[in-house]
Amino acid sequence: MNIFEIKRTMLEKNIPAEIMKQFVFTETENETPEEKIAFVNQMDNLLSKEQILSVMEEQGCNKNEHTTDSMLKFKDKTVNERIEIINSMFKKNELHGRLNGDETLSISWGYEDKGKYICVCPIMEKSSKSAAISITFCGCCSGHTKYHFEQDLEVKLRLIETVSSALNSNGEKHCEHRYEIIKK
Repeated sequence: MNIFEIKRTMLEKNIPAEIMKQFVFTETENETPEEKIAFVNQMDNLLSKEQILSVMEEQGCNKNEHTTDSMLKFKDKTVNERIEIINSMFKKNELHGRLNGDETLSISWGYEDKGKYICVCPIMEKSSKSAAISITFCGCCSGHTKYHFEQDLEVKLRLIETVSSALNSNGEKHCEHRYEIIKK
């Protein structure tokens, strides 16, 4: 998660100037985890849920890594078949995609340690983790999974919600992101 990138996305999404003026943007691209958490809290207070989702679905680390090369040989498969192929590449519950009855796509991450789910975000490894973390923070991972699954499934996705996260649930729930499939 990078506040500089979020600011740029907010401008691209035409967040009104009167709202943008209320944000405290950091002066550097090397923000601390605590500055990132504070910024997310500002987002929760100043933006609508729809605005937050549209901004956060564009975030995510490792978006320069293309994943489609391994999926090229499955080009003739359906979306559901591709999801099953992706699922088979990971250990049980590590990464799991599924088509829901309402034709949305849910993607879950579930790394466990001592009976608790753990956060996969590298930013949180540097945090004191003492503060309550908004689920909005985890929208960055929603953007990450959106980017990679769009490539692997050859579809366009729109983030509907960040359903749950290890961070937001104190390790009780896995990370789950839900998307609308725009085109197949």
